[in-house]
Amino acid sequence: MEIQTSAWVAMGESLLIGLIVGIERESDREERHAGLRDFVTIGLAGGLCGLLGQAWLTATALAALTAMLIIFRVQTPQRTGITTELAAVVTFLLCVLAASRGLAYGAPLAIALTVVLALFLDAREPLRRLARETLSEQEYWDTLRFLAVIFVILPILPNEDFGPFGGFNAYRTWLFVILVCGINFLGYFFQKFLGGRRSLALTAIVGGLGSSTASTLAFARLAALQPEAARSWAYAAVLANVVLNARAAVILWLVGGPLLAAAWPVLALMTAAGLLWAWQLRRGSADGGAAEPILRLGNPLRLVAGIKFGLLFAAVRFLARAADALYGSSGVFASSAAGGSVDVDAILFSLAGLFREGRVDAATSVSAILVALAANAVVKTALAWHHAGPQFGRQVAAGFAVMFSAACAWIIAKA
Repeated sequence: MEIQTSAWVAMGESLLIGLIVGIERESDREERHAGLRDFVTIGLAGGLCGLLGQAWLTATALAALTAMLIIFRVQTPQRTGITTELAAVVTFLLCVLAASRGLAYGAPLAIALTVVLALFLDAREPLRRLARETLSEQEYWDTLRFLAVIFVILPILPNEDFGPFGGFNAYRTWLFVILVCGINFLGYFFQKFLGGRRSLALTAIVGGLGSSTASTLAFARLAALQPEAARSWAYAAVLANVVLNARAAVILWLVGGPLLAAAWPVLALMTAAGLLWAWQLRRGSADGGAAEPILRLGNPLRLVAGIKFGLLFAAVRFLARAADALYGSSGVFASSAAGGSVDVDAILFSLAGLFREGRVDAATSVSAILVALAANAVVKTALAWHHAGPQFGRQVAAGFAVMFSAACAWIIAKA
């Protein structure tokens, strides 16, 4: 009975796949091509092949379908594309996947891919405008370079610590390069499609979720390129670092330990204070006639600058590892300061474990979190000041000062 039920469900899913693609193709009748009935038939054929599980039958049915599509295409020479024919072949294969037994993920994956296929088929005109009018050739090649940086270079790098104090990790260094380049890359396209104000906030939030340090460096470089808009870039840098506080709370929650109950008031106050300062910077840039921040067109991917920042990240990470090795793991505050200067997340995981095991109390844990965040803030302020000058550096430093003042006020009030 269970086998019969699963067979009916599999055929129903195949029918659904054929209906989804067929309805989309039926709505586009500018040219003669296969429609709803054709795709339902193709879906049922694919479902039967998947249920029977005979490779020779599936191959024969696919060959017959391909032959019929070729004959139909020859008989309609006025047509200018083969999108529908390709969609028919993909629909058949998706139905085979959905109905195949022994694949727990087969049906959900097939239906999800069907929805994606239908969306792409329906977005013909927007995609055509994107390829022909919106996306320039330079942007296209920069996108390919960015994908190569992620999917070609990163996977072949070893994710292991080596060298003195285990202070160098090629994978993590290149990942930092990707983050720096990615923030500029996303900001460029957010600016292009959303406009200056909205894109700046969205880029800062996304960058803060990925790496607030990389975000600060990216915005510092942009402030150096556009000093007239330094206040706007400082607003983005402060907003990215406000996201770090919220991200720290999420990490403590994911760890599952009780440390979040002790730390959340401080993190919430720092987030609120940082948002207030970011709002002041944004309002000042709008009322004071500051130039609208614009990412320079022509090169959305600046890989050389990202590599320079990656080398700087590697150097700071080495110094932090060396300090941690010299001070020893018994010094919670020293370890938090050394490790937090580069990676706050690792310190949060470590402190949550120590607190859960009863090796440190709540007050010490919260103070150590603040030490890690403060060390991270000092490094980012120094980098911002160095790369973008005193105006940008002072505004970013003021944002950190406001956040930590709120945290210290809470600690003093609780003492």
